[in-house]
Amino acid sequence: MIRINNNTAKTMEFTSFKTKQNVTEEHLFASVRDFEVALSKQEGINVHFLVRNDSNDYANVIFAASMYHLIQLKNNLELMVEARSLFELIDIQSVKIEYHEIQKEYFQIPNDFICIEKGTFSLKNIEDITRLRAISDAIEVDYLHNFDNTKAHFVATVDENKYSEITFGQTVIATRNICKGYVEDPSCQILLEIADEKTFELDFWSLVL
Repeated sequence: MIRINNNTAKTMEFTSFKTKQNVTEEHLFASVRDFEVALSKQEGINVHFLVRNDSNDYANVIFAASMYHLIQLKNNLELMVEARSLFELIDIQSVKIEYHEIQKEYFQIPNDFICIEKGTFSLKNIEDITRLRAISDAIEVDYLHNFDNTKAHFVATVDENKYSEITFGQTVIATRNICKGYVEDPSCQILLEIADEKTFELDFWSLVL
């Protein structure tokens, strides 16, 4: 992980991928560290870290001051030797890139997290977007704040009628259990009611670098 600053983040890039066969973890981690050095010189970048899920997929997670800075980074990648070296280790067909516009004021990435939960969904009624931030705030106050495991939380816009809920936790087991409790908590049930359950995608990612 590299924390360039503690400024407010408004956007998150989540790029998942698989490595090519015979790429070792040590080789990948060394390449990611080199990439982070180059990343630290890019304008508007707050934090970068690498996570992995139970399927052995990896994801580069980058927080930035604005979407403009993430697009600027995207345009600069071809000029970065460190980025090209990292790409050589990745199965390009497996790459999935998401840009999340954080719907929360003054969001800062916590220091003491070990995992993140990333869920995406669509809304049954697109007009409920006006309620989404307030519902998220209520979930934090009425439910998530009851658990020491929870370190940060936000909802974000990913695409047209595609949204995300991101939670930072201390352990994957505790974060999973808290997630399961949504079905029993009144504040969380409101989110489950307005979301289209057919579009739910949920995964848990552990910090590895």
